[in-house]
Amino acid sequence: MNRKGITLLITILALFSTRLLVAQVMLKVDYKEIERRIQDKNKDSHYPKLLKRYNAFDKTLTPEEYMLIYYGFSFQNTYLSAQNADGKLAEIAKSKDYKKLIAECERVLQINPVSLSANNLMAMALFESKKTEEGLKYQNRYRAIRKTIATSGDGRSCETALKVIFIADEYNMLYSYFDVEKIHGQKLVGLCDYFEVDPTQYLQAKDIYFDISRKLIATQKRLEGKK
Repeated sequence: MNRKGITLLITILALFSTRLLVAQVMLKVDYKEIERRIQDKNKDSHYPKLLKRYNAFDKTLTPEEYMLIYYGFSFQNTYLSAQNADGKLAEIAKSKDYKKLIAECERVLQINPVSLSANNLMAMALFESKKTEEGLKYQNRYRAIRKTIATSGDGRSCETALKVIFIADEYNMLYSYFDVEKIHGQKLVGLCDYFEVDPTQYLQAKDIYFDISRKLIATQKRLEGKK
């Protein structure tokens, strides 16, 4: 999805979003440790086991388990190919064809179960279709993933950046979580995306960093023919 499509999508998503206004316990996102834990078949943290619970909307999933599910997806073989799966969602959402939107969200979530846009738009479409109970499941899951990102760092430097595994998630957080209205500048700083923005009630700074290292490293490994 291009940046214009992302912006349109986030505008739609913002109508159905809430943000956390109280202090949250910060997560320790250690990619090497995450990879080790999700690959251990003898543990409950084995990725297929976690994903099964996630897809069953297990209410007992903890913040740490959501961390393993979200960041752990970047260690799956389908990770890079899933990054553009939600490319059609913005236009379908704009058309307000909720039956079609539900079907497309289902397709996207089969490919990318941690897609912020697909989870949130599925909730919206179900709410608009008077399927409130089902919609709440996806809304809660969307909020849990977004909380995972929000507590992965403070965004004040590349060293303490908010960690994301998809570029689209940066814009979701900026527009929908932090209420940013305008981005004045964006550039790659090391393994981080740096944004210059207008401060908001929820982001009282003009600078914010997102750690996109998982995507950059995985892309480089693919180019080098490595797993």
